[in-house]
Amino acid sequence: MAAPRPAPVDAFPTQTSDTQADTEAVLLRHIPSNDGTSPSPLSKSSHMQFLVRNLVQGFPERYVSQDASQPWLLFWTIQAFSVLQVGLDPGNKQR
Repeated sequence: MAAPRPAPVDAFPTQTSDTQADTEAVLLRHIPSNDGTSPSPLSKSSHMQFLVRNLVQGFPERYVSQDASQPWLLFWTIQAFSVLQVGLDPGNKQR
């Protein structure tokens, strides 16, 4: 696998571009290398706790700015269950 290209940079650093560079550095540590070593293991239980909390209790207040996007947030939450190979019980499917 080829290494991903970093985001383009210019001569005008901003707080956003600095955050972008920091985020890319974190993510690069989790991409498998060509020598066959694997990235950090997925913490399935932590992901499940996050997903279940959002599904059952709704999204935290910090998501209020995303109010119009709630259908998409719900879609991606349910998609994450699928990726983790977890099915929803009938009660949660009905919700």
